[in-house]
Amino acid sequence: MIKQLNEKARTIITTDGEVDDMNSFLRYLLYSNEFDTEGIILTSSVYHYAGDDEKGIKPERWTGEKWIPYLISEYGKVYDHLKVHGEGYPTPEYLQSIYHVGNISFKGEYEQETDGSRFLENYLLEDTDERPLYIQTWGGTNTTARALRSIEEKYGHSPEWSTIKKRIEEKVVIYIILDQDDTYNEYIAKKWHIKVINDKFNFWYFAYLWKYTNYNLTRKLNHDWQKKLVNNFGSFLANYALIGDGRVIDGENEDEQRGIDSYLEKNPEYERFDFISEGDSPSFFYLINNGLRNSSDPTFGGWGGRFVEKSSTLYTNEALDFNPYTKRYEAAYTLTRWFDDIQDDFIARAAWSATDDFDKVSHYPIVDIDMNLERDVKPGERVKYKVYAKDLNGRKLYYKWWIYDEASTYNAHEHLEAKQEDIEGFLIGYNAEPLADSYHKIRIKNENQPTVSIDVPKDISDGQTIHVILEVKNDGEHPLKTYRRIILTAKEN
Repeated sequence: MIKQLNEKARTIITTDGEVDDMNSFLRYLLYSNEFDTEGIILTSSVYHYAGDDEKGIKPERWTGEKWIPYLISEYGKVYDHLKVHGEGYPTPEYLQSIYHVGNISFKGEYEQETDGSRFLENYLLEDTDERPLYIQTWGGTNTTARALRSIEEKYGHSPEWSTIKKRIEEKVVIYIILDQDDTYNEYIAKKWHIKVINDKFNFWYFAYLWKYTNYNLTRKLNHDWQKKLVNNFGSFLANYALIGDGRVIDGENEDEQRGIDSYLEKNPEYERFDFISEGDSPSFFYLINNGLRNSSDPTFGGWGGRFVEKSSTLYTNEALDFNPYTKRYEAAYTLTRWFDDIQDDFIARAAWSATDDFDKVSHYPIVDIDMNLERDVKPGERVKYKVYAKDLNGRKLYYKWWIYDEASTYNAHEHLEAKQEDIEGFLIGYNAEPLADSYHKIRIKNENQPTVSIDVPKDISDGQTIHVILEVKNDGEHPLKTYRRIILTAKEN
């Protein structure tokens, strides 16, 4: 388990320069009040690097160093709107001050100390905050590897080394979106016992392979919904890239210019203004403190997906949830099940960016529960909960309670075996046939009301858990939802 204190997640972003990184970063800025962003570092990957003239390395799909400062400056134009609707938005000046260029010359290059690696090195050495530090890895891990290697080179033979190393290992969590260079396996994993959350394939479903997901889950990624997003909320959202929108990205290869007409002609499965990709966004979806408590334990599941603990330092997204549309257990569904909520939330925040009129747009319902979210129960007990909720704009509220069976250990099927799923050469997840024996249904009485009762199964074993999810959603054109996760743990005595 990764300990997450009841505060904002603390994070540093490392990113390369693909269009999906740009889209992810734009969305991140709309959510930047939810995090303590300590650094933003441009790095390289196997797909994108700046090149090195002295070594004869030519640039590969390199989109430059200015797109991050540009998007921050665009954020600055709507900052006064955003801070009306949510507390804690960082100033654009602060965000510009923590931007650094890291190791960008070649894929996996970590020989050279750079501004970005020195920043991260110094941050890790001087860090006194007790909270976990999440290093989001949207590109390669090479700049992170360089920072860690610099620390090892300077202190590895000193008396302080064991203390420094232990402190970093206990605090840092690296969230990797694909292994986009070899530096994690070649250096970090061999030299450091740092916790890693590795999304090897689920991100593809919120990236370039989203068309392979069941349409019921991707309705809000299609052109009709996406056009509303970019056309109705002012200048900031106009920077969000869509298929066939006419946008040309300097430095990108022609066959990756998804905004031009020829891309549509060569890829007829897309409509103009379809979603392109935000493959890196799950790394910060995981950290949003929306009540699902996703980041308190990677096995819980939430907007960032659900993970399996492979070792004391490694979580991978091989957990399986039952997809009601395909009638199969799938790793992908631990992420795709949340797509509608994720997109509804996005468009509501887009509306925040377009107005400073508090009454004009939705805000998150305020939710309080009359009992502890962690509760010991006995087999056969009837548990009651009452919710006290209000809407800041006086809008009508809707309630939904449900059991997250797959996250609960009571209904866990440990013998469930998954097979790798491969589409056109991409390993994008795991799936498994439905089990012959269905879950034992747990009864919730008044599941659409603020007051409910839950019947604890009589056959539950000591220590087994039941995860109960509460959703409180408001009314209006762009509704927002607040969650709570209740965990009931069986105690026979």
